[in-house]
Amino acid sequence: MSYRASTAALLVLIACSGNGGEALGPTAEVERATIERRVVATGTIEPEKEVEVRPRVSGIVETVHVKAGDLVRAGQPLIQVEKELSEVRLHEARARLDEARADLRFAESALKRAERLHVNGTMDDQEYDEILSRFQRAKAGVARAGANRDLLQVQLRYATVEAPIDGKILDVEVEEGSAVASVVSVTGGTPLLSIAADEALHLEGLVDENEIAKVAIDQPARVTAEAFGDEVFVGRVQDISPIGDRQQNVTYFEVEVAIDDHGGRLRPRMSADADILAEVVEGALVIPETALFYDGDDLFVEHVLNHDPPETDRVAVEIGIIEDDRVQVVSGVEEGWELQLR
Repeated sequence: MSYRASTAALLVLIACSGNGGEALGPTAEVERATIERRVVATGTIEPEKEVEVRPRVSGIVETVHVKAGDLVRAGQPLIQVEKELSEVRLHEARARLDEARADLRFAESALKRAERLHVNGTMDDQEYDEILSRFQRAKAGVARAGANRDLLQVQLRYATVEAPIDGKILDVEVEEGSAVASVVSVTGGTPLLSIAADEALHLEGLVDENEIAKVAIDQPARVTAEAFGDEVFVGRVQDISPIGDRQQNVTYFEVEVAIDDHGGRLRPRMSADADILAEVVEGALVIPETALFYDGDDLFVEHVLNHDPPETDRVAVEIGIIEDDRVQVVSGVEEGWELQLR
């Protein structure tokens, strides 16, 4: 049977004893059943790993190859930044490298002649040193021109932005014609898109500080997402933040719940809740919450002794887990007792 009442009502029921000879109202039996202590974590579905992609070169976006929701593989082209200017600069750098190599060949030949003349004594030390110096400058010029060519080759390669990981495109923040800045700029670069790793999802939820002590790693959980109504996804607690976050005078702790979503239907950023099973008691004595009432600080139930004439006995009880409209009674009642409801 099901009797709906709010948990708050448990604290405000007015004490009473007996029934003054009036007919008994609704009753329920003390039953043995499984009851669960659940801690709710409210948050969003998140990927295990998310990468924000920014360009390594500045320029204008020429082509966007992907859209949100696309699956990509590491190394796959995502966005093309215009590269015409980089190609021209690279051609120029290669020409300068050829020129520098020609200068080096000439300087090397001159040095070989100078060495023979210097050994024979027909060239003085000063003239020989000048030729040697020109050779060394030519050699350095080749190294400098080669480094500049290599740099421009890298920049040209970076104009094609590739996927750093396998995954799914979450969003694309630029379009063709957008101006973008490289990651080495003062702003840290323009965000291009974000990719969620092609791995399991988890729920990042917040738990009230009054409940966090009941949560532990590996506890099972039932995850529900607004997009799927009452459908339940199996989960398990995989991480608990060691430090709380205070929001509107209440401290919350972040809890990560790994989700078994083999169907691949859940999506990052979906709103979701996790009922974490902090404690499960099988064969517990369970009664409806509406069977309880307070008299001062003490908690009681009315044990029905007789229906005709109506007769009840007030019995003090100690309770344990409260689950929805059901309560575990730790002591004070026995299985099969009939209790008057309120």
